[in-house]
Amino acid sequence: MSDISIPGVKSKYKTDEIIKNLLEVEKIPLRRMEESIRLYKAQGAAWRELNQGLTKLREAARGLFGFQSPFGERRAVSGDESVLTARAGREAAEGSQDITVRKIASTDSFASRPLDRDFRVPPGTYRFRVGEREARFEFSGGTLSAFVQRLNERGEGFLRAETVPDSPSTQVLLIRSLLPGAANTLSFLGDSPALGELTGMLERDFAGSRSIPVSAVSVRPWTKPLAAGAVDAAAGVLKLRAGEEAFIPLAPSIPLGGSTLLEMDIKVVSRRDEIPAPPQPPPGPALRPPAPTTLGDVTVQSGPSKVTLPEWKAPEPPRIVDDPVMGFVAAGGAPMPLPEFRESADFTRMRLPLAEYGPALTGIYFRNNNTYRDLEVRGIRVYDPSSRGDYRPLNPASTAADAEILMHGVPVRRESNSIDDLIPGVTLELRSPGPSPVSLRVEPDREGIKNSLIQFVGNYNKILAEINILTRRDDSIISEISYLSGEEREKAKEKMGIFQGDLTLMQMRNTFQGIMMNPYPTSRGRELSLLAQIGISTNTRPGGGIDATKLRGYLEINEALLDQGLQTNLPAVRELFGSDSDGDLIPDTGAAVAMDNYIRPLVQTGGILSLKTGGIDSQTAQTTRRIETYNQYLERYEKDLKKKFGVMEGALEGLEKSSQTIDNFNKSGSANR
Repeated sequence: MSDISIPGVKSKYKTDEIIKNLLEVEKIPLRRMEESIRLYKAQGAAWRELNQGLTKLREAARGLFGFQSPFGERRAVSGDESVLTARAGREAAEGSQDITVRKIASTDSFASRPLDRDFRVPPGTYRFRVGEREARFEFSGGTLSAFVQRLNERGEGFLRAETVPDSPSTQVLLIRSLLPGAANTLSFLGDSPALGELTGMLERDFAGSRSIPVSAVSVRPWTKPLAAGAVDAAAGVLKLRAGEEAFIPLAPSIPLGGSTLLEMDIKVVSRRDEIPAPPQPPPGPALRPPAPTTLGDVTVQSGPSKVTLPEWKAPEPPRIVDDPVMGFVAAGGAPMPLPEFRESADFTRMRLPLAEYGPALTGIYFRNNNTYRDLEVRGIRVYDPSSRGDYRPLNPASTAADAEILMHGVPVRRESNSIDDLIPGVTLELRSPGPSPVSLRVEPDREGIKNSLIQFVGNYNKILAEINILTRRDDSIISEISYLSGEEREKAKEKMGIFQGDLTLMQMRNTFQGIMMNPYPTSRGRELSLLAQIGISTNTRPGGGIDATKLRGYLEINEALLDQGLQTNLPAVRELFGSDSDGDLIPDTGAAVAMDNYIRPLVQTGGILSLKTGGIDSQTAQTTRRIETYNQYLERYEKDLKKKFGVMEGALEGLEKSSQTIDNFNKSGSANR
């Protein structure tokens, strides 16, 4: 039965192979169309990648001119970054300042004595205040960790507590403010003071602070009678004009501890505009000239009268006294001078440590020896900054205090270590106190400018490398690009030369090279008009040798030459990449401007590359439709072949059977003879 043949299913004539071979011949146009589809897809992907690269190059170019260019950026350079750092905005003016950091702003941070691990917090209403913010909660009693958790929930953002295991059997409770500044002191209210005493965090403070009023009773004459109007009791202000003085005795005296401060508001007003002008010599008598004499027709004019004046001697100018030392304190002895009082248009607050003056403060003295200055004092207070009402911390890790700096000899206080309202456009960051002034210099951000130029050149070289790969079939182009990964090299080989001879890409490469080599007008004239003069040029070996593999138009940067240009000719370097030549405030010349102008029509919506990809997409769609139509034709062709070969095989089978019947008949006839 192995010789049974069913036409169209099983063929002993191998018609299936014949049909397959005929179909293979008929599929040759299909394979060509499929190859075209692969080429179109590769070309479309290449144009899109080139579009992305050109967009990046354009963005890098646009970043080099205009209002947001790095040439307008500023940076602040500190002479000692352990003491002071700063950030400068674009609006900051170039220049330098000497700043002395006397004190950095700090927060209250109080620690308890070592507590047993099983210490329990009694129930109560606990209140903690930092500045104007308060954390209040009811606690039913429990472990220290449960108390810390409740306190942190209520004090989120301004207050934090934690436990520190200082030994295997004990722990320390630490409560600290998160807000710096003297105005943000940590206060214990409600049942909190009792807990502070119980844990050894607080103790009673019986000294506290004392405000010293300005009144007719408190202010006394010093060495001369008190001037009328010196005491403005309603406003609480002591006013001393030139030559006046006053004394405020303190009874009982105030003990001076290690952190006791004298605080007062001072205003020293200059009256120099009242200084009289120097006297001038007297002009002498004004005499009218005598009338002329007439005799007949003759008139004789009289000469002017002459008066001989005595020699004029200018009087001695009034004595002007400038004495900035106007405050004194007595602490168990003779009055000792306070630091100088400086002129100010309004009241400025002074805080002066008193520990070095003696054991106890007995009086405060004021003397205005100045000829043309007025002194006003108010808000006098002596206090210990570590005191918290009736309590003081026993183990303060730090106490709330303002930052104090000295700038141009003027004391400045802020409650934060970040100060952005002192130098326009500059934010100061105080790190630690320093014994000497720190130089802070605001200058152009040359490092940022350099990085932007490097990025621009890098994007330019990537575009040039992409154009070289697409338009040439030379493996050395890929091997000389060092930044490509192994996978990127394989992809580059796949698309190498797919646009060989493309006029758009060849023109693009030539235009790019021209833009980067052309001269541009700057304020330095021919001395600085080329990118090569700041170290940006194609790579050629000095001494006459030329590296052929580098002559692709790629740019390299001589960093030493670029650094020199940025340091000495920064305005001209900026103009080299973009400047306004017609006064309309819009940059219209420069390498970056030219690059932006050239790339814009290439990458914009409806631009040249969009038309390229659109054309390829159209060809891809047309070819895809042709493939679908041709596949349908092949299906019909295959069915037709199978049908025809089936009929043929059936006819052959019939002929074979007829032939076999005849042969059998002939054989039977021969046997019967």
